[in-house]
Amino acid sequence: MKRKLILLLFSFSILACNRDEVEGDPIPADLTTLLQGSFESAAHPTSGTVKLAKDGAGKKYLVFENFKSDPGPDLRIWLAEDKSATNYSELSTTVPSGNFKIDVPPGADTSTRTYVLIWCKAFTVLFGSAQLK
Repeated sequence: MKRKLILLLFSFSILACNRDEVEGDPIPADLTTLLQGSFESAAHPTSGTVKLAKDGAGKKYLVFENFKSDPGPDLRIWLAEDKSATNYSELSTTVPSGNFKIDVPPGADTSTRTYVLIWCKAFTVLFGSAQLK
């Protein structure tokens, strides 16, 4: 009985923490691509491309195209120096699918933080990554 209860609670927590399929911000047409990369799977299948882009005013964005990853608890989008999440900046606490953009904060150093990570914060697990080149 105790084992069934633990299994039930674990299953509920996984289902409750799965990310919703949400739409990201629309992608403006006037963006200039600075760098780009393709996602590689790590612990979970992750695919698509990501571009570091800026608008006419110099504001930077990460633009995701055809992005897909497994759902998971507490997924985040991080910009980091490497796949180990060294010196990361958290850019989003939601991870949509498809085509979307997210803002890059003005203080995020995109010259040294060239890895876009899909990171499960709750379990310290890298789902997938892309290196911006």
